[in-house]
Amino acid sequence: MNNNKRILLIQPRTGTWDTMSIRFPESLLAVAAVPSVKGYKIDLLDQRLEKNWKTKLTGFLAKNPILVGLTSMTGEQIGHMIDIINFIKTVSPVPIVFGGIHAILLPKQSCAHPYIDIVCEGEGDFTLYEIAESLREKKSLHNVKGIYFKEDGEIIYTGKRDIINDIDILPMPPYEILSVDRYRTFEIGQGGSATVFTSIGCPFKCKFCAAPVLRPKWRSFSVERVMDNIQFLQKEYNISNIYFQDDNIAGSLSRFRKLICQMANMDKKVKWGAMGIRADAICRLAKEDFDILLESGCHNLDIGVESGSRRINNFVNKGESLEHIIEANNKLASYPIKVKYTFMIGFPTETEKEVRESIDFATSLCKTNLNAYVLFFIFVPVKGTEFYNLAIEYGFKEPKSLEEWKHLQYEKWHEKYPSWLNDKEIKRCRAVSFVSYFANDNVKYKFTSLPLKIIFTLYNPIAKIRFRKQFFLFFVESYVQESIFKIKSFIEKKLYR
Repeated sequence: MNNNKRILLIQPRTGTWDTMSIRFPESLLAVAAVPSVKGYKIDLLDQRLEKNWKTKLTGFLAKNPILVGLTSMTGEQIGHMIDIINFIKTVSPVPIVFGGIHAILLPKQSCAHPYIDIVCEGEGDFTLYEIAESLREKKSLHNVKGIYFKEDGEIIYTGKRDIINDIDILPMPPYEILSVDRYRTFEIGQGGSATVFTSIGCPFKCKFCAAPVLRPKWRSFSVERVMDNIQFLQKEYNISNIYFQDDNIAGSLSRFRKLICQMANMDKKVKWGAMGIRADAICRLAKEDFDILLESGCHNLDIGVESGSRRINNFVNKGESLEHIIEANNKLASYPIKVKYTFMIGFPTETEKEVRESIDFATSLCKTNLNAYVLFFIFVPVKGTEFYNLAIEYGFKEPKSLEEWKHLQYEKWHEKYPSWLNDKEIKRCRAVSFVSYFANDNVKYKFTSLPLKIIFTLYNPIAKIRFRKQFFLFFVESYVQESIFKIKSFIEKKLYR
């Protein structure tokens, strides 16, 4: 038996998103909670924060952890994760456990990588602890549900793990493993910022979205648990800005009302925003709810619109109409709450006319609500979703190995994989997406790094004209964008070597 109850968790760099903000590594905090309360010492290496990550990693490996756990989304982050595990195996034979979004979507293919020993197929809250105990006590991994692992040259699957219905049984996140003051979520006031989950999953079935695949059932922490979490962050780390990262924070409207009521009655209030709330939930709020919402410290809400085209709205199975969006926007326009509306373009079968309809609809929302802004993203096929199979029908060729998935970046995946879009359409999608980030003054608080703030100030007047006129031809900014990425990549290779 190994009495060294130590686990090393690693958060790989995300990529270009790291220039905007660096949020808590929530997935690692979640899987660290159970082993932490069971007496394990958890070391955390966040590559996004460490210039000389190899030196620090070598030091952590010298402490002989039982395992090293890593997480990754699909796309650019996988490349950084592979760099890390390649380095680990030159230093130590420690077992490597891979979890997170990509691991859930493609567990067996991920486990086929020569340097990955174990893959967590689902939620790892108890799984990581059970893996660590099995390795420490030299027991078989066959009894640990929800994993893939290698044995005698074969990949073994242990079967699905039951989901946790009452998530209040999970321990509080072990924030002590973080350097909390080094993270930045957004800048809306004095004091530190933090991310918090109040619920898991989303009950709706949008055809492009990974949430129903990753977390098929909506579950929530009790309001009391959430309040304990917020007040702990306030007291211990002087946190005054909270960003709720739920897929759908108002999955239960009665619970949402209870939460904002309790936040409104806090002695020391926080400013907060929510990553996911639906327009149809906003429509069901009464005037007194909005008054409480404002009193609770609500600063910003993010609402997914996806498309201003009625056909595309139905096509993606959004489950709410454009009229819901308009009604919610009209209600919110009376309050000083920033509202981010997210759109997607580049869907299979989408026409240029429908893209223009989306931009027109986005513009109308901002005209009605002066606190609103819009961001456009480019559709990316997500394994397991209905639209993934549709994308394959329309020409997408799926990656065949873990390494290949690093090229599935939302703004540039068309460079590596064929799709239904021609060169002109790809350029238009990239132009619309890039311009949307700079075309509205309300988005500025999202940029937490000084270089991006400067770029925003300089480019904002041009972006406003382009977006308002829908003039995306002669997009010379793409060359500037590529130059920025190349310079940034060169610097990162030097700093994060």
